[in-house]
Amino acid sequence: MAVTLERTTGAGGVMTIKTELDLYAGTPVDSTTWLDGNAGGSYPGSLTGFNAANTDGNAVKGLKLLVGECTLVQNANVFTVGGDASIVQSVIIGGSGAAGKSLTAVASGGTITFTAENTIDTTVGFMAIVA
Repeated sequence: MAVTLERTTGAGGVMTIKTELDLYAGTPVDSTTWLDGNAGGSYPGSLTGFNAANTDGNAVKGLKLLVGECTLVQNANVFTVGGDASIVQSVIIGGSGAAGKSLTAVASGGTITFTAENTIDTTVGFMAIVA
């Protein structure tokens, strides 16, 4: 399954993911899925494996880098991450390239919220790290 970005607030605005890369260098600090150890497997000599598990539902997927484009973004558009991700760790947005049309984006939990000075009718690039 791939990561999705769905507009949940506003009438316009599209975020298109062009590239999705797994980042194998780690997981978010509060993730403890690494404790899963040898769950379901077996060690040589029939030793019991270390089977600690995060069963409270707080574990998140591994980190991914998203690269994509935004079009027709409006002020206060909110996009919610889904699919293979549930948290937006950070987001970087490019400039609109048009006078009087500034754009900022803030990541919070599972959402990206835009502040736009007028509707952005140009294509703007973005990068986000999600988990």
